[in-house]
Amino acid sequence: MQLSTLLKGIIVFIFVLLLYSFHQRLFHISPEDIRNIILTAGWFSPVYYILLFMFRPLVLFPASVFSIVGGLAFGSVWGFFLAITGATAGAAVAFWISRKLGEDTFKKLKNQKVLDLKHHFEERGFLYILLLRLLPVINFDLISYGVGLSKVRFMEFLKATLIGIIPGTLIYAFLGASLVEGNRWTVTMVVFIYIVLVLVPILWRKNIMNRIDQVNEKNTTEG
Repeated sequence: MQLSTLLKGIIVFIFVLLLYSFHQRLFHISPEDIRNIILTAGWFSPVYYILLFMFRPLVLFPASVFSIVGGLAFGSVWGFFLAITGATAGAAVAFWISRKLGEDTFKKLKNQKVLDLKHHFEERGFLYILLLRLLPVINFDLISYGVGLSKVRFMEFLKATLIGIIPGTLIYAFLGASLVEGNRWTVTMVVFIYIVLVLVPILWRKNIMNRIDQVNEKNTTEG
């Protein structure tokens, strides 16, 4: 075995161990704890927050929690814009990791869910990605990794992601900010609005999917 190959193997092994350790630690802290960690960076806090959000897909930490942290740390307005930036950047990172690794790598990892999503993205494209971003029924990062494996163009993926995460991110940021204020009425209203935004697309999901298929068929016929 060549020395360079051995060194690469050792580096990958150490990197995986570090990710696993970080993953275990991260899943045992609250949004308040993450906010406190971010605010220790002082004036650099907004950039620090975006960087953490951006590389969060490497450990599959919930994007929703980081969006809440944005509201906790920076308020509803700034928290929303920073969370949108971080979430979109993180989705782009996951997309390109997946595209560079390729389908064979995911087959070796036996992640069939990602491979199944890949086929749906190739068949339905932009509208399907947009729908899944609006519906919090599939892990945020699995969508990004799945699209990265498909033939969907990066800008099409990015636009669908950016538009699709606006409602949820807005709600999460306001929820985080309202938790700081301690206003139970505001928290209750935010939670209610979020439930409505989630339930309506879920209840009409079948009709929406049929409509997406009709649009795709029409575009295919015209093309």
